[in-house]
Amino acid sequence: MTGFNTLPPRILTRIFEYLFWTAVCGKDQAERLVLPIGQYEVLACLKVSHAWRKRAAGLFYRTALVSVGTNDTVHTLGGTCHVRTNIRLILESGYAPKTTRLVLVIDAEPDKLAKCLLASEFVGFEWPSINTLYFYHPQNHEVRPSSLNQNKAIDDVNQYLLASMPNLKHIYALSGTSDSFGLFALDDLINVRMPYLKTLTVVAQGALKLGFHGHAQLLRHLTMHTVAHALDYSEPSGSSDDETNCSLQTHVLLSVPRVHAESLVLLDIGPIAPTNIWAPFFGTNEASNVPDLNTLPNFLCLRKLRLVFGVQASQSEDRHMHRASKHRNSPGPETSVGIYPLFPQLESLTVEQYPYNILLFLENFPRGQLLHLKLYKCLHHFYELSLCVFSRLQSACIDIPEAPHASKEQDEETWISKTFSVSTLRSLSLRASVAHQVDLPSTYQLHCLQNLDLSIGMRSVEVEKLLVELKHLRSLRVTITEVLSKTHEYLSRSIRPKKYTKSKYTRVLSTTLEQLTICLVDLAASRQRRALAKTAWLAARVPSLLSLHTQQEHLQVLASCINNVQANKQAPVDARHLSNMRLCTILL
Repeated sequence: MTGFNTLPPRILTRIFEYLFWTAVCGKDQAERLVLPIGQYEVLACLKVSHAWRKRAAGLFYRTALVSVGTNDTVHTLGGTCHVRTNIRLILESGYAPKTTRLVLVIDAEPDKLAKCLLASEFVGFEWPSINTLYFYHPQNHEVRPSSLNQNKAIDDVNQYLLASMPNLKHIYALSGTSDSFGLFALDDLINVRMPYLKTLTVVAQGALKLGFHGHAQLLRHLTMHTVAHALDYSEPSGSSDDETNCSLQTHVLLSVPRVHAESLVLLDIGPIAPTNIWAPFFGTNEASNVPDLNTLPNFLCLRKLRLVFGVQASQSEDRHMHRASKHRNSPGPETSVGIYPLFPQLESLTVEQYPYNILLFLENFPRGQLLHLKLYKCLHHFYELSLCVFSRLQSACIDIPEAPHASKEQDEETWISKTFSVSTLRSLSLRASVAHQVDLPSTYQLHCLQNLDLSIGMRSVEVEKLLVELKHLRSLRVTITEVLSKTHEYLSRSIRPKKYTKSKYTRVLSTTLEQLTICLVDLAASRQRRALAKTAWLAARVPSLLSLHTQQEHLQVLASCINNVQANKQAPVDARHLSNMRLCTILL
């Protein structure tokens, strides 16, 4: 314990923060909300020493916890409540005036939540210093509070929270239920606090049906997502009932509150319809210089934007798309008068599943100032897009869709060749829906590239060229696939080095690469062994390599190949660094 007491204070603080903050993920790991629910892990640290208590006390006492539905019990006059809380410890320690956060974790019915809030003693006091609420509803079964008792309990919970936290400004909420009732405790609370909120993050497994009535005038960070992917619509089957259902579904994608656009710094919403995206937002009246619901929005402070679309184009929408493309207009997010909002400070843009012309859609944003761009599942007119128009682009993460005609390999290779000419990129990730082999361009202009992820399929012999050409690369991830034809197999064999004595094949490939990830996809057993052996010799020629990653099923064979390289005393390369290199597992 003496060694731990001599740790620098900032190291101790980081250790306690690691215990304190826990990432709570959705079912598909796509959405994540970080919650401070590690209070009881930190509580044990308070008893170790005075130095530990001094560093951990702030984390423990500045966050109030009410966890309903646990095995811990609190005895009250009304009976026993299953609740875990540190409210009494906070009150007895005198830290209550410094408590700034409330973590509310519920796994019970609304009436039980109301009783447990009373039993925890949180409701009996006003907490003016609490400005942040973390709400987590983890249960996976449906809760349908339809009875009068349950409805009254919902009203009571909202009133308790409103009365206890008069200065609430930040709300982070995650519901793990399959319906919208997991967020029942926040409906009235959000509406009443909406004019004063600065952060609103709401993530739900089902459709969000919160009734927003207030207008957010100070909101800086807005994140609203439904993780459920049942909103992936196809064309109606032809019956009137199906068409009715489809039209109803497209109108309940996401309900966004009215928000003053000029105060937003981060906007992350979805799934949304591709039309009237900016309808919930309003701007500032130039004459009176006050927010006006009837003024067109301009996102003057917005730096990060993510839009997730949940509707695929139907037959009628296809006609609309063709007509809009004819007039050089993006068919989706335009205001009522056809004027697009301004984004003078936008730096990061993420677009997912846009069902129309993605090329025209991106023209509505300041492409010359974007630093980060992510495009996922944007199918229409994708191969007409060129990243060269993004003159300041530093990182790009692109999903490459399948080409719509027979020459898809040529289209993919041509598009990748153009992308490899963007000299400003420092991080590049290209992912294909189906990993098949694509030949890389003969010349690269990625002079500043440090991180490269090519999940598109390639030959193992091309990895060497990547390392030689990209002088500043620090992280590389590639997918090795089967060769396309006998011609490719012949070429692969013809350029394979037969002896290692030639300096051409024994030189150091890279002095900057620190992490290498190799994924083997659709390879025969013999080719897997050959690819792993090549990877081992490749690692021997990269003295700066710190970690090598591959799939779990190939880890043992790769370790054997590396041992063979180290044991080969006639090898023309110095492989001593392999003894310090870490072998790690990746998940596809």
